[in-house]
Amino acid sequence: MKLLSLPILRRVAATLAVLVVAVPAAAQGADAVLRDFQLTGDWVLEVGGKPAAKAEIYLSERVPAFLIVAPELASPTLLVPRERTVNTVSFMKLAKRGSAIDILADAEITPIGRLVHEGEEARFTVDGKALVMKPRPHLLGRHDLSAMLGYSPDYRRKAEAYKPDATALATLKASKQPVKVRVYFGSWCPFCSQHVPHLLRVAEELAGSRVSFEFYGMPSGEAFAKDPVAKRDDVHGVPTGIVYVGGKEVGRIEGGEWSKPEQALREIVTKRG
Repeated sequence: MKLLSLPILRRVAATLAVLVVAVPAAAQGADAVLRDFQLTGDWVLEVGGKPAAKAEIYLSERVPAFLIVAPELASPTLLVPRERTVNTVSFMKLAKRGSAIDILADAEITPIGRLVHEGEEARFTVDGKALVMKPRPHLLGRHDLSAMLGYSPDYRRKAEAYKPDATALATLKASKQPVKVRVYFGSWCPFCSQHVPHLLRVAEELAGSRVSFEFYGMPSGEAFAKDPVAKRDDVHGVPTGIVYVGGKEVGRIEGGEWSKPEQALREIVTKRG
């Protein structure tokens, strides 16, 4: 994926305390364009060849542009891939608005260098330090709910925003049989990024019930078809949720059913019952 292909971004840095001044946008006025920066885990940052573990990378698809806040940088850094520019902005001109960050209208955007694209990587220099921003490696193999939520700020934000159907949840919580849902997904897949968090929220709501979940990250490209676990379960696309009751497969969550996965899961489980 190229840096310029921003609508299909993939993947998650650790969530840290936001190092910005929480000034209401309405009070000082957010910039009409430089706003709605959301924490993204699709990218990682290296400073001087070493991982910047505490760096926070925010993305605004409105521009599009990246805003980087890291202990290694004296000021927040604004990257505009389309213009290939590297800029700085004062902490005092950042406003937190819910889960988003806006740059205030009176902020001074100071150009400090050029952004160099090398494949999927972006290289630039700030205060004499060589920095590289690159896509986060795919999440592969088997993972539990906590690992999924910890992997991506996007996943957690979308999970928290989702409101599952209460009736469907109640039915699933009342299940007397053990129900297991194995979810095949791709951390590189835009559809998965949009809809798998719905099921993460459902899994949180069903914690302590007889319904359990596991998540299996698939590789992209040719490696997908060769994955032995996917071949065993006859999985040809993601996301795919395989539902087991009493250890036997009874149905699958696929396609448009991912918009309301708890309803699809309820239908599968109740029909089985």
